Amino acid sequence: MKKLLFILLLTSPFIGFSQYDSYIGKWVDSGEGFENSMLLKKIEGKNNSYKFSFFGWRRSYDTYAREIINFPGQMLADHFVIEITDNKAYYTDDVLILDEEFPLYNEGEERCNLYFKFNKETIEVKTEFCHGIYGGYGVFFDGTYKKIN
Repeated sequence: MKKLLFILLLTSPFIGFSQYDSYIGKWVDSGEGFENSMLLKKIEGKNNSYKFSFFGWRRSYDTYAREIINFPGQMLADHFVIEITDNKAYYTDDVLILDEEFPLYNEGEERCNLYFKFNKETIEVKTEFCHGIYGGYGVFFDGTYKKIN
């Protein structure tokens, strides 16, 4: 019994740390006519907190150019932070302090929301009201992301 307790005490710190670092790195969702990548960086000193960024493109028809082109998009800023609780996380642009001279949103317009669902192999991302805020025509970051080693 004492040996079992001793082994549990020795291994329990490693069990706790391993679950938090498993999401660090680059995650990708791609298909015909699009590719998105998400980068997750651990925030030191905060359990289950990560800074996220998205980079992506969508191939869409441009009515002005009258051809199919790649429209880019990105979410890259220090305030893009999530905390994972029960394998889920949530981000909203409500945390932003907006510049009154060049507002990102019009008065009464809904703010961008992102929902994350985590498991060992994938991260599912769903967005609301983000279309056109962080990317070109047709660019959004919804999808099922797989980790790139």
